[in-house]
Amino acid sequence: MLEHVPVGVFVKSVATGVYERVNRTAEQIFGRGRDGWVGRSDADLFPEEQARFFRLCDQETAESGKTMVIEEEPLDTPHLGRRLLRTKKVPLQAGDRPATHIVGVTEDMTESRRTEKALRDSEARLARAVAAARMGVWDWNVETGEFNASNGLELIYGLAPGSLRTRADVHASVHPDDLAAVGEAMERCLGGENGGSFASEFRTSPANGPLRWLRVTGQAELDCNGRAFRISGVTHEITERREAEARIAYMAHHDSLTGLLNRGAWQERLVEAARHSQQGEPCAILHLDLDLFKEVNDTFGHPAGDDVLRSVATRLMSCMREADTVARLGGDEFVILRRGEDSSRETADFAARIIDELGRPFLIEGRPVTIGVSIGVVLAPRDGDQSDQLMRRVDLALYAAKGDGGRRFRFFDPEMQACAQARRHLEADLQRALRNGEFELHYQPLVDLAHRRISGFEALLRWRSPERGLVRPDAFIPVAEATGLIVPLGKWILEQACADAATWPSGLKVAVNLSAAQVCDGGFEASIAEALAAAGLAPERLELEITESLLLRETEDTVAMLRRLRTAGLSISMDDFGTGYSSLSYLLKFPISKVKIDRSFVLAMDERPEGAAIIGAIAGLCRTLGIATTAEGIETTAQLQQVASQGCTEGQGYLFSPPRPAVEALNLLATWDARLST
Repeated sequence: MLEHVPVGVFVKSVATGVYERVNRTAEQIFGRGRDGWVGRSDADLFPEEQARFFRLCDQETAESGKTMVIEEEPLDTPHLGRRLLRTKKVPLQAGDRPATHIVGVTEDMTESRRTEKALRDSEARLARAVAAARMGVWDWNVETGEFNASNGLELIYGLAPGSLRTRADVHASVHPDDLAAVGEAMERCLGGENGGSFASEFRTSPANGPLRWLRVTGQAELDCNGRAFRISGVTHEITERREAEARIAYMAHHDSLTGLLNRGAWQERLVEAARHSQQGEPCAILHLDLDLFKEVNDTFGHPAGDDVLRSVATRLMSCMREADTVARLGGDEFVILRRGEDSSRETADFAARIIDELGRPFLIEGRPVTIGVSIGVVLAPRDGDQSDQLMRRVDLALYAAKGDGGRRFRFFDPEMQACAQARRHLEADLQRALRNGEFELHYQPLVDLAHRRISGFEALLRWRSPERGLVRPDAFIPVAEATGLIVPLGKWILEQACADAATWPSGLKVAVNLSAAQVCDGGFEASIAEALAAAGLAPERLELEITESLLLRETEDTVAMLRRLRTAGLSISMDDFGTGYSSLSYLLKFPISKVKIDRSFVLAMDERPEGAAIIGAIAGLCRTLGIATTAEGIETTAQLQQVASQGCTEGQGYLFSPPRPAVEALNLLATWDARLST
């Protein structure tokens, strides 16, 4: 029997410490055959310290006559390495006589202890993971009502430990608005739906402190009738996830700068409003575009522009009803949707209020700055009931408001659509005209007032269209600038003007008007060099006329480029001086060699003496700065005499000649009579 028990058994002599008997299991545990064991002592078999420990235990057992249990005894075995043994030593004695032998029973506890440790470690890891994940584990016996939960469940609900003793306690901790949904999900689980699975997300009760979002998942054990008799599950906190989802949803629908709805959210609202308008519910749509906002960015920088946009959003919100929608489409464009609005009068009053509100100055770097706003308006379903259609038409209304000078609103009018169609045709015709060479240059003389002689010509663009006839530039230049066609067109003007001027007498110059887009194009400086070289024209005979729109885009690169051109011999002329936002600082910042006084001041001399005084002041200032002056729009001899007496150095106008084709300009040179200008 001893040979077959699953524990090791050995017998040792108390007197000699010699092993007298071992069984087969002991041989396996210790890794020694009984021939190498029987007849030997611990000193023969084990290290000195370990042998001494065994001998002391044997002596204590023999002397006390009591069984000794060594729970964990480390032992180095030759075949299995270190093992943990549980050994019981029993004294063998007859009656009251001293023990003569020790019977040892030993078990190898290595694997069981390893398993126990692994289990404890696993449980500890699980406990840490549950705590870190803000999770709680629970079990509910449906039949008995018994409810058990892990220690962390109360913390998740924001309750004190031991607060959740029953399922009723759990339900009392659910937010009242979510309790019905949680109950419905549990009832479906109890009925065995979805295989008895259970999942729900809900908020905790406000009485439990800060609001928390929880997610509970469970699985039911079903009886033979498919009804749940036991449900086990996990509850974990998902507040951070819910808040992150809310932030993502907010960012997906709101403009990050102003907090208003963004383009995507606006499109959703617009589609919905259009659908309702098809069912008879009216609405008003307003498209807003800020006036002079680009000048704010150019003057004060983009951070200041962002501050203005945020302030605009705040002012717009102050004008809204609760049911209104306001969104930022991007840049300085905003849109407003007013559901239930079908009155032109009420919408007009609202648009006027917006214009007044945004017309108040904004404080930028301690300075009040006024920008204003233009507004296009459509009413649905009067002006359409499709979202794309409504946006196209409100854009046309906005374009009309901007075209009228800004700081006003315009309702959509069907004529606007016809104008837009005409503009599209004009754009297509301009593209074709450039390809087919339909443009030509006319020239108007520039007259030296001191010597009454022609000093040069200004090149003025004309379009000779097969369908439209001879088209003046004010009818198509704005379209060319808006479409970007002005850049290749301006390059052609430069090349043709230089080529024509090369055929004139050497003392005459040619003046060419430049657009801001043309100057800011990366190849502009090279195009001038190429035009001069191709025509063989000296740089001193080319005069470049720049406009205020370019001056408002003042950058270090632009100023540096104009200075290089001036150093190369070209003249830089400032056109239409005295109008718009003309600043005397331009005369210092830019390498200006001539100022052209706007024709409005020349015409004003006939009606008010202040006109002559202004011309005299400009001419005197420029004379002091060494800058020439050209008076534009001279039509009468009296005007000629006035501007000459005020000190202007050059004149231009119909008194001398209207713009003429290049051939006629040469004829004018041949027939010029200085007496015409006296």
